[in-house]
Amino acid sequence: MMGAMKPCRTIFAVLGFAVAAGVLALTSPAQWQPTADQVLTDMGLFGDDKQRVLNGEFVSAEIGAVSERDLAVSLAFLVKTSPEALSKQIVAGELVTADSQVQAYGRFSSPGSLADLAGLRITSGEAQTLSNARAGEALNLSSAEIAAFNALKGGTPQDVQQRLQQMLLARYQAYRASGLGGIVPYDRGGGSTMDLAGELRKASQAARGLEKYLPAFQAVLLGFPQATLPAMRQNFYWAKYNIQGKPTYVLTHILAASDGAARAVVQRQYYVSTGYNAEQAVAGFLPVQGGTVVVYASHAFTDQVAGFGGSLKRGIGSRIMADKMKQMFEAGRKRVKG
Repeated sequence: MMGAMKPCRTIFAVLGFAVAAGVLALTSPAQWQPTADQVLTDMGLFGDDKQRVLNGEFVSAEIGAVSERDLAVSLAFLVKTSPEALSKQIVAGELVTADSQVQAYGRFSSPGSLADLAGLRITSGEAQTLSNARAGEALNLSSAEIAAFNALKGGTPQDVQQRLQQMLLARYQAYRASGLGGIVPYDRGGGSTMDLAGELRKASQAARGLEKYLPAFQAVLLGFPQATLPAMRQNFYWAKYNIQGKPTYVLTHILAASDGAARAVVQRQYYVSTGYNAEQAVAGFLPVQGGTVVVYASHAFTDQVAGFGGSLKRGIGSRIMADKMKQMFEAGRKRVKG
């Protein structure tokens, strides 16, 4: 279960990256603004929880899991500044280098090439693991990818490394061209597959508040790359992590934009090689009378919380993730005040 919690370590860095880059500082004409009380009600917060947010606390909101594999976390808090002023105050952080688990990373160009992955290196042990890949939960690969790696048994680590680079490039290019529709399912064996595109689509559809306060942004989440927004900015990364001693290769899409007076940023991990299946985190900066309500929601998908006892494991995992997120946001807010 812990593997599913690790990707959330980068979320605060994502917010810092997007805000510092000026993505969330886009101006818009003054408009009528709702009260914080109204926004929090729309976010599903009531009574004591709502009052705690108004008092400046971080509060976890109840959001339902969109599948049996989902560890869902949501946070809300109030900042007494506008989204524009907030964008100048949040301490900048690098997207991936802020995470101590990152061993290597790079940004994809458009349309992408193997040169973008030149910094990805693997050991002989990693090469052996990949060339011996099997359908199942140990490695997240399609049937065609498994066959391609198996064909390299007895080959050199450099051969396997090149195949890995080719695979990651192909997945990036398919996603860049077709969005969720371009994500190839993982082969779980016995004719079963894991449809992570479907999981990410459900997470985008279920994002509470987006349909009211950020409808155009939600349309982009569901309809990328055909759906766009003016001044929308995005980046695509690959990264090699060491998560609990296991090398993990991740493909990430960062997208940020303004939607009316609101601002939003999303981190979508649309490929993860092991440990968990995919992850999507959305942060919205919603202007209200007297400040900004910040809402954050994350869905991390892992087979480790599916099946018998899954409901209990999801509940435990989500609480741990929520506590970790509160610690990170609080640390960031203290740095801002300092």
